[in-house]
Amino acid sequence: MAILIAIILSPLLLLLFQWLKRRPLHSLPLPPGPKGVPVLGNMFDIPSSMPWKQFREWSNSYGDVLYLKTPTQAVVVLGSAQAALDLLDKRSDIYSSRPHIRMLDIVSPRPWNFAVMEYGPRWRTYRRQFHQFFHQHAVSDYQPIQLQQSRAFLQRALDEPDGLSHHIHLIYSAIILKVVYDMDVTNMHDEYIQIAEEALSALSQVQVPGKFWVESLPILRYVPNWLPGAYFKKWALKYGPIIDEMVDKPFDAVMQNIALGKAGPSVVTNMTEKIQGNASVSGELGRNEREEIARGVTGAAYGAAADTTTAAAQSFFIAMSLYPDVQRKAQQELDRIVGPDRLPDFDDYDNLIYIQAVALECMRWMPVAPIGMAHSVIRDDEYKGLFIPKGTMIIANQWAMLHDPDDYPEPERFNPDRFIRGGGLDPDVRSPTMISFGFGRRK
Repeated sequence: MAILIAIILSPLLLLLFQWLKRRPLHSLPLPPGPKGVPVLGNMFDIPSSMPWKQFREWSNSYGDVLYLKTPTQAVVVLGSAQAALDLLDKRSDIYSSRPHIRMLDIVSPRPWNFAVMEYGPRWRTYRRQFHQFFHQHAVSDYQPIQLQQSRAFLQRALDEPDGLSHHIHLIYSAIILKVVYDMDVTNMHDEYIQIAEEALSALSQVQVPGKFWVESLPILRYVPNWLPGAYFKKWALKYGPIIDEMVDKPFDAVMQNIALGKAGPSVVTNMTEKIQGNASVSGELGRNEREEIARGVTGAAYGAAADTTTAAAQSFFIAMSLYPDVQRKAQQELDRIVGPDRLPDFDDYDNLIYIQAVALECMRWMPVAPIGMAHSVIRDDEYKGLFIPKGTMIIANQWAMLHDPDDYPEPERFNPDRFIRGGGLDPDVRSPTMISFGFGRRK
């Protein structure tokens, strides 16, 4: 009986302790926000589906720096681009960390994904390796692969127009698998694509605020799997191995090809040659840890291209279906600049002003990461007379910023012309690229 009482009371005592610990001990007020309930705060107010819309409603009522609280986590939602730039860009020295995602520890305890790592030496090491292969000048080396897959996409779309969604997904998966692992895939049934789809779906759910109660009640991590409410443990047991497969399976296939002398040029081959040759890919780390970094860097690249880039392209096709007048104008520009005798190439990019504007409007109109990825502040801070406690999760409501009528009149309408003036891109209109890729050192 005593043990049962302790199990029941422990979470309540922890909640009370966390609530008392977070009470400000000075005169500066916390940012305003919905009141919530005692101890539990806004735990039941934050929607798990499309939270960016509720965040905007709250920001309209309370201001562009919005405060929410759960039993173990303070949350600040930034509702304007100016607030995000002021804090996440101009104060990036203290706003560049990531909040600790407890569910991620359960489902994928390996620290492979540097996108969600806390700011520090490990993150800098991973990012430095990633940057070698995906900085602005390096990616031009991959243009032949992009062109080849673009042509293959056009043929598939022509032959099977009803399968457009699959064709869109396939082109970006095929590009990144070729670049990173030198793998050729021709259909969505390829095992590597299937693994990535399942793994990325799981990872996206892990990052939804409020979806798993263990984030608000960390003590739940220690309850038995059979206990009611411990469904998240069974969920983690199902998807954890799939996430590991996404990181390891294609990498191991390349390693096998290297051993057999069959490996072609790829990011993995390049990194592996440095590891085996004892070249410095990560300072003074041992070979096993350097290989783990290579797995993480390539897995992160694979996951990003197979997920967010696909979503961005899908939004383009949705827009072209809903706004045929925009499609006609884009086609007219292609006919004028490229002509009827060839397909567009990268050399045409600078002259395709309207199509550049279409791409910008796709980012703005239907952003693939509506609330981006949360930041975390590493020390107490003050902004416009408001107190932001150390450890607060910072969410930039990028969807609200990209639908701000002050920057983008009639924000719900897909209108590429908003970015054009005098035959070129208008420098006075805020580019969605300043928002849609995130902020500060985590951009």
